Amino acid sequence: MKKVIRILSFLLIAGAALAAIVWKLGENKKVINEQAELAQERNEVIPVKTAMLGRQDVRADFDASGAFQPFKELALISDVQGRITQLNVKDGSFVNEGAVILAVDNDLLKNQLDITKLNLKKAESDLARLKNLIGEGGVTQQQVNDAEIGVENLKAEIKGLEKQLSLTVIKAPISGVVSGKTVEKGAYIGSGMQILNIVNVNRLKFQANLREEEVVQVKTGQKVQLSADLYPERRFTGEVTYISVKSDNSKRFLVEIELNNPAGAPLKAGMNGHAFFSSGSSVNVAALPREAVIGSVRDASVFVVENGVARLRKVELGNIYGNFVAVQSGLSDGDTIVVAGQINLEDGMKVQAEAMQTSQR
Repeated sequence: MKKVIRILSFLLIAGAALAAIVWKLGENKKVINEQAELAQERNEVIPVKTAMLGRQDVRADFDASGAFQPFKELALISDVQGRITQLNVKDGSFVNEGAVILAVDNDLLKNQLDITKLNLKKAESDLARLKNLIGEGGVTQQQVNDAEIGVENLKAEIKGLEKQLSLTVIKAPISGVVSGKTVEKGAYIGSGMQILNIVNVNRLKFQANLREEEVVQVKTGQKVQLSADLYPERRFTGEVTYISVKSDNSKRFLVEIELNNPAGAPLKAGMNGHAFFSSGSSVNVAALPREAVIGSVRDASVFVVENGVARLRKVELGNIYGNFVAVQSGLSDGDTIVVAGQINLEDGMKVQAEAMQTSQR
């Protein structure tokens, strides 16, 4: 009997211990779940920095993207046909204006010219003889007139042959670097055939397309600072030489800025860059910091904080003024804009906003 009582006591004690363990584990799990929920709730609140949209005075300076283009570029076209007997250039060669590029076989033209000159000499002699005989009555005035016409025709033929002969020697119409050569010595070329290109990059033209509100601030002769994407820390000085009087289909106006190709950092035609236009005046606009913009200026969005929640909103932007960009539509004065921390944001996320002071340029 005592043995049974001992067993029952042991079982009761073991059961109580097991129940205590289960209860403790349950309490621990509850605490862990509460802490996890709290941590998750905290992680869902993203810290960001914000600024309030409002009108401000900013310098009316702006920059525009564009590309460097050759100062002069010419496709050299053949005016004659024949076999190339002399070729003095190759791709990459620099040629001065007036230098001989190539020569075409002209032996037949030379022979024809020599024969025509002999015929002219004979015709002039016959004309002189006829003029001497006209007073004697053996020659009519019509015969003299016909002989004079024959002489003039031969002179015109000689001029034409000399012109054709000059075209067999093709010279550089501008100074520059040869590119895109399509012929070799001994090859046959035809009239109208493109031979090569000559590109002058000693000077360059930077071409930018400006909005209407930008182009009205630009004047011919204005000095402009330029930069190339390849040399972002360097600045080059150019001068506005052309402003289009008519916009293209996208309502942009072409502006050309000429500059010398600098030594030490030679620019290539086709390189991308930026032009920095300075007007020296200020404008009052609704502007937000450029770092607040998500996407490109032409397809822009910003995060607006509403009741502690970030809302992604499409906006239409205007001119860029240094570190600021003008807002044309999509936002209102007083809107709270996220300017830092967007990398972790999605539309509808809760945020913890910290106001940030923004300074104008």
